Amino acid sequence: MTRTKEYLLYNAVLSWLANYGSMGEELTPQYQQLETELKKNYEQSLNPQTQKRGRPAKRQRTKKATSNPSSTETSKTTNQET
Repeated sequence: MTRTKEYLLYNAVLSWLANYGSMGEELTPQYQQLETELKKNYEQSLNPQTQKRGRPAKRQRTKKATSNPSSTETSKTTNQET
């Protein structure tokens, strides 16, 4: 499984804080701040937002269907006199 750059950086900072953060070094606050920034970037990389298109897709307009000439003619079988 290929890991992203954001994951690797976030994991490295978490590892440093787990191993060296409790020793009271002067770098611990900087690493904690970096951890919050990288956490935000890592979470955003997990759920990328899709970019919306400029306009909605519409179907191509076609010519109006012409009416069937046989349907407008009067039926000869009903109008015949017997």
